[in-house]
Amino acid sequence: MKTLLEVINKNNFFYISSLLLIVGCGFFLSIYTRADGFIFLNSYHTAMLTVIFQNITFCGDGLFTLLLFSIIILSFKKQRKLALLLLIGFLISGIFSQILKHLIASPRPSVYFESHHYTYFLDTFSNCRIGFHSFPSGHTASAFAMVTIVTNYFRRRHIWAISLLFAMTIGYSRIYLAHHFLIDVLAGAFIGILSGTLTILWYNKNSFKIKKLIVKNHTAFYHLKVTLFKNLNKQNINGSY
Repeated sequence: MKTLLEVINKNNFFYISSLLLIVGCGFFLSIYTRADGFIFLNSYHTAMLTVIFQNITFCGDGLFTLLLFSIIILSFKKQRKLALLLLIGFLISGIFSQILKHLIASPRPSVYFESHHYTYFLDTFSNCRIGFHSFPSGHTASAFAMVTIVTNYFRRRHIWAISLLFAMTIGYSRIYLAHHFLIDVLAGAFIGILSGTLTILWYNKNSFKIKKLIVKNHTAFYHLKVTLFKNLNKQNINGSY
């Protein structure tokens, strides 16, 4: 408990802002029905916004996290800890999301409106996901897990603000593109924040063991390279006679 409070205290701006966001969304949900809230949040649509949000929503996809992980591992060796944290946070949020998706049969917006005989129609309905795996939003969970880890890692206020705005935009894109309702996105945000925080706590508890394992692997890899180099030199020397 003490460690959790320390993590929250060191990143209090992000956690307080996230709490206010969750409370605000909860208040919105208490005023509007699922359908009315969705209609209100989709009251303005343009072709340009659709293209923008189609690109933004990819940042919540698991493929984006894996791509980011690969870039950091290959190009920013000093930030490999961040890459590991991002990967673990993504996996935890994904597991939580998929378990809930299969336990709770919640219809996607287009299915919901069709089954309840609404005459409401959006241009994005033609390309949106269908079925009964709407709750929670996996993209939003992944995005909030990512930014929770990033803000805990860097602990700079401008990064906190940009990261939170980034995650919120991804969450809204899921509503705009008619993949999810607000309650799905809200649940995804909570799961993401929880997953990111659990990842930080796990790493802090096991950081010594992880570093020891990394050093051991590096040492083994170094000895392997030395052995291979010596064998190649022997072969070159023997082949020169």
